Amino acid sequence: MSGALGVAAAAVLVAALGAGCAGGATPAVHVELPPSPTTGSVVSLVGLGDSIPAGDECDGCTPFVELYGKQLARAASARVDVTNLGVGGWTSSDLLVALQPGGDDAAAVAGADVVTVTIGANDFSTQLDSYLAGDCGGSDGLGCFQPYLPQLRSTLVQVLREITALRAGQPTRIVVTGYWNVFPDGEVAQDEYGPGFLTASAALTTQVNSVIASAAAEQGAAYADLATPFKGVDGEGDPTGLLAADGEHPDQAGHQAIADALVALGPLTPVPAA
Repeated sequence: MSGALGVAAAAVLVAALGAGCAGGATPAVHVELPPSPTTGSVVSLVGLGDSIPAGDECDGCTPFVELYGKQLARAASARVDVTNLGVGGWTSSDLLVALQPGGDDAAAVAGADVVTVTIGANDFSTQLDSYLAGDCGGSDGLGCFQPYLPQLRSTLVQVLREITALRAGQPTRIVVTGYWNVFPDGEVAQDEYGPGFLTASAALTTQVNSVIASAAAEQGAAYADLATPFKGVDGEGDPTGLLAADGEHPDQAGHQAIADALVALGPLTPVPAA
């Protein structure tokens, strides 16, 4: 755990949650919320992943990692130190490398009581041109993406194992998010690529989310569904109002929707030591 956070502070966090609830590496963004005047507890939250937690394409936005930290602080009556390590363009393999001993993210994760992970969309970007050119194959036109699904699952399982190993048996809440779409969506995608693209990308995203949820469940992490808050229970909603101008990244309302989805998970079961 971070610093002097002990059993009492962890208990406060759990009880409160139950009641209320392409670029290179960039410097981590730290947000330190003030300590509670009543408990003085300190909780460390680290956000890992790609351009979604990084807040790319949303100038002036507060990314969901920081928003989640603020909501945790209110719920747990504790100070929450937030370190946002999201990096635009990162794949699951990039994240796995960063979690190795001596890697860019290893030290921060070793001291994290809560870890969020949003990764995997960029694993499929290399095949997008093939799909758009009609060369993807497969009965659903998504054949070129299929080999990357088991690869993502394997790498994500390793990522979660590394997080658990870095925590060395200390109580940790790990939350892995899915996506509303691994590619552009809403009005931007409709205008640029047409309705067929929206249908195909939604189908691929469902497969990707299934892989992410399965890996999270295997490793005892919580899974946060983001498709429902962005597109509705039936998956047919238009997420444009939650997206930035590029149609791919969240706007401020979208980041708030993600933070709300994380809080709505309620009490999270600590991941056991490997």
